[in-house]
Amino acid sequence: MPLWLVVAICFSPIILFLGWTNKFREKNPDIFAYILSLLGTFVGVVVGLYFNNLASLKDKQNRTIKVYQASRVEMEWLINRAKTLDILSDSVPVKKHQQFYNLELPPFYSQTLRSELISEISHPLSLEKFNLIRENLLFDVELLRQDNKLKNKAKLEEDLAEYRTQLNYSINAINLEIKRLNQEITNDDFENQSQVLLKKLMQ
Repeated sequence: MPLWLVVAICFSPIILFLGWTNKFREKNPDIFAYILSLLGTFVGVVVGLYFNNLASLKDKQNRTIKVYQASRVEMEWLINRAKTLDILSDSVPVKKHQQFYNLELPPFYSQTLRSELISEISHPLSLEKFNLIRENLLFDVELLRQDNKLKNKAKLEEDLAEYRTQLNYSINAINLEIKRLNQEITNDDFENQSQVLLKKLMQ
């Protein structure tokens, strides 16, 4: 419910005390008192619901931020793992490459992103970014598997770098969404930065 409507309802009882109601109030004091009581109850219910909804929304936002923060840590760990794989690739026996480079889609994209909480609270632009990154990561994971089978070290390193890039894009999108939820960024700035990232993801 819009704030202006809640304010309007709160001030509505004033109408009963305007000059044109004087005669009615004098002739029907009991009826007037009953109407005033009903209107007061209605105002109380509306105000209560409004603040209850605000509290519920804030709680959902806080829980969503925690989920995003945990997912960000997950992405950072995967980036470090991918860097380690790149550094140690020369020391890994060819027979173990398949197991060593067995990178999967991050749990954020296979599980977390499907949650009702994320879909309900997140901005549509954020969901669009995450869905694009998910498709890119699925493609990168498949390429890495093919590179392993073909024992193509140069291509493996190239695709591993792209995998890390998509994870960095994930962190960027997560940080931006957290800023939006914390009201640390204006809606216009959020949308502008989101559009920039979307263009990169579509290239």
